Amino acid sequence: MTNRNDAMERSCGAVLYRLTDGAPQYVLVLGGDWGFPKGHMEAGETELETALREVWEETGVDALLDPAFRETEEYELPGKGVRKQVVYFLALCPPEQEPRAQNEIHCLTCLPYEAAMSRLRFPGQKTVLERAHRRLTGR
Repeated sequence: MTNRNDAMERSCGAVLYRLTDGAPQYVLVLGGDWGFPKGHMEAGETELETALREVWEETGVDALLDPAFRETEEYELPGKGVRKQVVYFLALCPPEQEPRAQNEIHCLTCLPYEAAMSRLRFPGQKTVLERAHRRLTGR
């Protein structure tokens, strides 16, 4: 029998951004809370494959992933006794594609860094966004 405290759910996603006048705008999706496109790994998928699939399923974007940017967030799922690990990559939205909410996503928005940061509720996501922004801008 598996101890529930040892259980770990794994998901992958991406900090999806597009460039507007040379500056990054970050794509946030609203499922329950504002966050980045992400979802559970399916059997046989790599982290990169999961991230690409989830970005596509939630935003309709065929993103260009940067596998060199890999950030991990871990947290306890409230009331479930299960830890969750989410791996995020950095992903560029090609200029000819327009992100749009799909599937279980209620809403989607593209925001500059400060506005995106203020929409995020969880510290782990804020840290991931800060690191992504620093990688893109050098600040």
